[in-house]
Amino acid sequence: RQLTTADAADYRTVRLAALQGAPDAFGSTYAAEAGLPLQAFADRLASSVVLGAYDGARIVGMVGFKAQTGAKDAHKGFVWGFYVAPQARGRGVGRALMDGIVAAATGRVEQLTLSVVSTNAAALALYAQCGFTTYGVEPRALKSAQGYADEVLMVRFLPV
Repeated sequence: RQLTTADAADYRTVRLAALQGAPDAFGSTYAAEAGLPLQAFADRLASSVVLGAYDGARIVGMVGFKAQTGAKDAHKGFVWGFYVAPQARGRGVGRALMDGIVAAATGRVEQLTLSVVSTNAAALALYAQCGFTTYGVEPRALKSAQGYADEVLMVRFLPV
């Protein structure tokens, strides 16, 4: 379901779990976000469409979408923050999140872009199954203590 500012605590929980559990998959870090006030997470929910996946009352996944706002790029949006907790993987949660974010973007933008670390084979396969195609690779897109990571750039064109 779409998260609202009232869900900021749940969003913070899953976002921090993602940054801690898959540190190489995100442009931010656990250290950078763990100390942020709850309002910072609420603000992010107010400025993007963020879907949360729940197992009962526990949030186990997330994905976000933000439309561009420039005069020449408002037809585009980008997918960010995709994550499914390890205990919820292999049960269709990721596919449901991606289908939901595509549905949320359809009618609002003409195309969705995303980037994914080139070594994340499971995410690459899921995105391809969801209709995204590769249009490039950004070498050394992310840098951490472990070194550099390339990111695969993907796009999906939506019906207008």
